[in-house]
Amino acid sequence: MDDTKNEGPKGKIKNPSRFLRFSGMAMQMQGTILVFTYCGYRLDEHQQNATPIWTIVLSLGSIAASLYLLIRSVSNME
Repeated sequence: MDDTKNEGPKGKIKNPSRFLRFSGMAMQMQGTILVFTYCGYRLDEHQQNATPIWTIVLSLGSIAASLYLLIRSVSNME
C-alpha cells in the first residue's frame, strides 16, 4: 500500500487510517467509562451506601455517553 498519496506537504499523513481512528475511539470510551465508574465507586464509598447507586448510575451514564459520541463520530466520517 502506497502512503505517499496521503501525505501532505511536509510528509505528514493527512487522513489517518480507519484502524487508528477506531482504536483511538475505543481508548477514549474505555477511559471515560473507567473514570466515571471509579468516581461512582468513590462517591458510594464516601456516602457509605449499602447499594452502589452512584457506581451504577455513573457507569451506565458513561456507557450511554460514549456510545452517543461513537455513533456521532462514525456518522460524520462518511
